[in-house]
Amino acid sequence: MDFGMETELVEFKKSTGELKEGIISLTLMLNKNGKGTLYFGVRNDGEIVGQQIGGRTMRDIFQSIADAIKPQIIPTIIMELCDDKNIIKVTVEGDEKPYFAYGILYGIDG
Repeated sequence: MDFGMETELVEFKKSTGELKEGIISLTLMLNKNGKGTLYFGVRNDGEIVGQQIGGRTMRDIFQSIADAIKPQIIPTIIMELCDDKNIIKVTVEGDEKPYFAYGILYGIDG
């Protein structure tokens, strides 16, 4: 299975090792579109590579997003099985622009 291409509303990260970059991408999407989806376990070209998911993985992602993005948002984080591989889907929505990640404003023009 192939997830297709990244868009203004969808971002792929190979693993949670790219969590910081993923959080910045979510912030960009929030500031531009008010929503966005981030997948862990999917390469930039849309190929599913899978994500190892430990006992604290989902909680750690949730806490990292809660700590990094201000004003605070509540993400929806779910595990999905695609081609017998685990991936993590993170969705966010918000209308309290501008959003900051790690104290830096991303994605606001002018």
